[in-house]
Amino acid sequence: MTVQVAGRAVIDLGARATVLDAMDRVRAAAATDELVIAVAAGAPVLRSPVFLEVLRRAAPTRRIALVTPDARARSLAASVHMPAFASIAALERHELDPTEPLGPAQRAAIVAAGPRVVSPVRGIAAGAVVLVALAVVFAVVAPTATVVVAPVSQALGPLEYDLRAGPNNAGSTADIAALTLGPTPISVKLGGNATGSRTEETKASGVVRFQNQTTGDIRIPKGTIVSTSDNIRFQTLEDKTLPRSSIGPLPPFVTFGTVDIPIEAVSPGPSGNVGAQKITQGPQPAQYSVTNQIATTGGDSKKIPVIQQSDYDAVASRADGELRKQVDVQVEGWKKQVDKDHTVYGAPVSNKSITPASDVVGKDAAGGSFELTVTGTATGYSVLAIEPKKTAIDRLASTVDPDHDIDRQGAVAEIVGTPTVDAQGVHWRVRVKAEQFRKLDEAAIRSTLVGRPLDAVEITKVVEAQGVRWRRVLTWPGWWPRMPILESRIRIEKEAPPPPSP
Repeated sequence: MTVQVAGRAVIDLGARATVLDAMDRVRAAAATDELVIAVAAGAPVLRSPVFLEVLRRAAPTRRIALVTPDARARSLAASVHMPAFASIAALERHELDPTEPLGPAQRAAIVAAGPRVVSPVRGIAAGAVVLVALAVVFAVVAPTATVVVAPVSQALGPLEYDLRAGPNNAGSTADIAALTLGPTPISVKLGGNATGSRTEETKASGVVRFQNQTTGDIRIPKGTIVSTSDNIRFQTLEDKTLPRSSIGPLPPFVTFGTVDIPIEAVSPGPSGNVGAQKITQGPQPAQYSVTNQIATTGGDSKKIPVIQQSDYDAVASRADGELRKQVDVQVEGWKKQVDKDHTVYGAPVSNKSITPASDVVGKDAAGGSFELTVTGTATGYSVLAIEPKKTAIDRLASTVDPDHDIDRQGAVAEIVGTPTVDAQGVHWRVRVKAEQFRKLDEAAIRSTLVGRPLDAVEITKVVEAQGVRWRRVLTWPGWWPRMPILESRIRIEKEAPPPPSP
């Protein structure tokens, strides 16, 4: 019988009460501040300090006291630090057993007392008691049990998160740490063809000899026009005097005065290139004659390529793509510098510049082609390869109740779309889902299973109260009918959680 009073529960056990009976009564008692176990003298539960220690541990958070007239049982209780009293009145007065003082008569009797002869029957009885005690100790200490439980799962998600890995700048804090690589300057030269043109013509030049037909000096002014018979005209480039001709008495009777003057074609182009002796027409044929002793040369007409604005725009439009290629090359170089546990992301080129249009548009293009120089700065980020999935799973785990957890091994995280990279770092949109479970309280399960019969319905009820499903119980010895009395002999084993739903 259990009597409930304010702040105390009194459990009355009879003379046949065993430790299992006592355990059931302790477990069924209300969670009061103090338990008082009243046991009749000679009850099996009082035979071993191990039994009393099991009872004391069954109520770890409550005070427990023993009331029994059995002085030996009170001594055993004291050895396991359980208060013991001879009666309820002694409990109320907190009166433990006093030590009886010895007077002269008691001391003399103790000295005179001789050793007692133990009878064989008493020895056999003592041996039987020892065997029973060993059997009881075996029943308490030896049995073991492994309780296999399975978590009860509940879907969590999918949820989506925007995560950033990069430097902590611009007043924001990155979700994921990243190592900044660079900045590294890059440049590329882009070639193009000039589609415009201009015509460049040069005048032919040579020398004309003037021969005086008179006996007086003749001035030949600069710019005097001479020509061929088909009217290809030339002009003199210098102002010179043509010496007079003279007549002598002996042959040759006439000595002609001559002068050579450089000339240039009036019209540019190859038409001014004439052969020797082709220039024969002068402005004063009665006074002098003209002729070229050698051919005139240098007259030419050629097209010069010129760079147009459209030519510049066509080349400039390729600048971003070519710089991107150079950044990709730089990223490959960075990947060789980091270990395999990291991933490198390259950012768009910054500080980009290109040869100004004013430097090339309208200018001649030697060989018909021209070149632009494009420069910029490449920046990269080194991020752990497990990111951003790890951070997304951590973020998901932070949303569950404190007494729950998620299956991290089976969690599914996927990147939505394509990650973007800019001056702030690497940006992802991540979708994540997992199964959540109630955290396993092994101590609570063990404490509620101690000493219980191996009844599937009862064990299922106890285990499911902790948020898990009972699968099976493995006991040693296999024939043992109850759970171990000691919590330390019960082991809780959790099955792997089921895979997440697709």
